[in-house]
Amino acid sequence: MLEPATAQAVAVTLHELATNAAKYGSLSAEKGHVDLKWSHGSDGRLSLHWTETGGPIVQKPTRKGFGGRIIEQMIGQLKGETRFEWHAEGLNCEINLQA
Repeated sequence: MLEPATAQAVAVTLHELATNAAKYGSLSAEKGHVDLKWSHGSDGRLSLHWTETGGPIVQKPTRKGFGGRIIEQMIGQLKGETRFEWHAEGLNCEINLQA
C-alpha cells in the first residue's frame, strides 16, 4: 500500500513517461515497447525502472520539458530521486523514493 501522495506522484510520473513515449519515444514506433520494473524493499524504498526500446533514435534534450520538471518536483517533494538517461535506443528512467 502506498500513501496517497506517493500513489499520486507515481501515477503522474507514469502518465508523463507514457505520454512522452507515445509522442516522441518508443511507443511512437510500431516495434517500440516499454519495460517497467518495480520493487518495494523491506526498508520501504520503492524503485521504478522505465526502459524504452525500439523507437526512434533518441538524443538528450537540450532543455528540460514541462513533464520532466513535474516528475522531478513531485518525486523530490517526497524526498525521492529521479534519474533520466537518454541512450540512442531509448530513454531509461529510474525513480527511487520512500513509500
